[in-house]
Amino acid sequence: MSHTVIGTAGHIDHGKTLLVKGLTGTDTDQAPEEKARGITIELGFAFLGEDATIIDVPGHERFVKTMVAGVSTIDVALLLIAADDSVMPQSREHLDVLQLMGVQRGIVVINKVDLADEEWLELVEDDVRELVAGTFLEEAQVFRVSALTGEGLPELKQALLEMVAETKERKREGPFRLPVDRSFLVKGFGLVCTGTVLSGQLGGRDTVVVQPAGTRLRVRSLQRHGQQVEEVGAGDRAAVNLPGVEQGEVDRGDLLAEPGFFEPTYMLDARLQLLASCPRVMVQRTRVRLHLGTREVMARVELLDGDVLTPGKSGLVQLRLESPAVAVWGDRFVIRRYSPALTIGGGTVLEPHPVKHRRSETGISERLEALEGEDAVRAMAAKLLLARDDAVDMRALAGDLGLNLRGAGAAAGELVAAGQAVRVQVVDRGEGLVHVERWNLLQSRAEARLEAFHADNPLKPGLNREELRARTGRGIPMALFEQVLKEMEQKGTIAADGSAVRMAAHQIRFSPAEESLRSSIESELREADFAHMPDTSQLAKRLRADDEEIERVLRALERLGAVVFLEASLVVHRDSVEVVKEKLRQQLQQRGEITVSEFRELIGSNRRYALALLNRFDGEGFTVRRGDLRALR
Repeated sequence: MSHTVIGTAGHIDHGKTLLVKGLTGTDTDQAPEEKARGITIELGFAFLGEDATIIDVPGHERFVKTMVAGVSTIDVALLLIAADDSVMPQSREHLDVLQLMGVQRGIVVINKVDLADEEWLELVEDDVRELVAGTFLEEAQVFRVSALTGEGLPELKQALLEMVAETKERKREGPFRLPVDRSFLVKGFGLVCTGTVLSGQLGGRDTVVVQPAGTRLRVRSLQRHGQQVEEVGAGDRAAVNLPGVEQGEVDRGDLLAEPGFFEPTYMLDARLQLLASCPRVMVQRTRVRLHLGTREVMARVELLDGDVLTPGKSGLVQLRLESPAVAVWGDRFVIRRYSPALTIGGGTVLEPHPVKHRRSETGISERLEALEGEDAVRAMAAKLLLARDDAVDMRALAGDLGLNLRGAGAAAGELVAAGQAVRVQVVDRGEGLVHVERWNLLQSRAEARLEAFHADNPLKPGLNREELRARTGRGIPMALFEQVLKEMEQKGTIAADGSAVRMAAHQIRFSPAEESLRSSIESELREADFAHMPDTSQLAKRLRADDEEIERVLRALERLGAVVFLEASLVVHRDSVEVVKEKLRQQLQQRGEITVSEFRELIGSNRRYALALLNRFDGEGFTVRRGDLRALR
């Protein structure tokens, strides 16, 4: 049986704390200020049997944010209405919060029945039925009790225990995550943080990371239900002892988590539902108070599928946070007005780490809608589509979806098997995934950029890899782009010539004018002896051509292997080089060594060309220099 968390809700002074005491024997108002004022300010906790914790939340309107923190992890709601007051403002607001947070089970309690007669109680019950109509409490049991006299408490307690027995086991396969709802120092032990474990397990000697600060701390001991234990898991009310930590270093709103999975965010994509009671329409960039887990942050609401959101309606939004928070796909949240503070809506986190969306962006609604529901495989595919030009590593996928690595790996395996994702290696992050649509888009974009380059530069062999990546998309990591090119090369779409990449079918193409100039250049270079070999500038003059045009055609001929550049402006025909090389080979085989002057005489060259040729042969490894002499290597 899973541990059950029961949360009280209701207006101030409707008797929540006294009721908890009547059910459990524990007075949850322990702070001196609470005793003095007779109201609950902080969250209080009491145990109901061995398998349930009751969280007593404040009812005063000024402490609704504390109430939201208390109900963010509850399984069963206990809504109290005082018989002498009937339904009051915080009765409605607390019910709205419970509804928005996705609570599905609960009991309605009419308290203080000793202060009202039967006729009045009937009217109060009618008000209560009207209040809960259309909510998860519509069919809930209604108990009439008096926390002061004890009337009706045994029956209420029995009903609660029956609901506790029906609580389903929470999923334990996710990484450990515990939103802190209270922290305090214990002399001689250090800081103790309490909360409900949302997923995973934590051992008594494990390390946790405190988010959003990112601080790593060692756990010294654990308690569950007030008892020392070696491990706590999903669904447990846990107390975590963190030695050597000062008060304030970890506080309500922080998250204790397994290292390596959860990263803070300043943006959230979400489905937002406005309450019908919201006093006005929501417009772009409305500033709100966002309650997520036990954390409250200020945020701006960017509407993604309209210019306004009317009360009672829902819409896709991007929440831009003013301070960091940690969220997981499927987390529920509440929003309240900035001033005066009033609950106006809530919803579900769809994407914990989105990119900033533009109003003109197409297809965003469809992609975010694919993240709705509880299908983790479908959600993973949608997340990959939203990742744009980058791969998503497995730990990031696991953390955002609330899965451990094994669960994320299983979901990834389904996507790969279905042809929806491609596995890649992510630098410093291990294995990652790219949605097949993104993968194919990267390939088609790279292909289109190469085709365009070849059309504009028919005499060039291809594009440098880095330049091609920049033209395909500057946001693409080079390591990922190399994997894209590798598959394109394997498929025969492209070919690599050193650092240059070209379409496999690309060939250098000369225009008619360039073809004529090419023929003239080759004739000039073949016919000239080395004593009168023209450089590039002299070629341009002889052929009455533009220097740039000559250079462009010569470089194309170089890529085709027809000519050889010895230095910046010294160029010879490949056939001439081979003839000279063979003469030099025969000479060195006979004599063993040759000087520059002897080489000049051998080929009938000037000193400039002779030195340039010998330097090239040295560089090729054909000859080796020994002082002023050359020999065969």
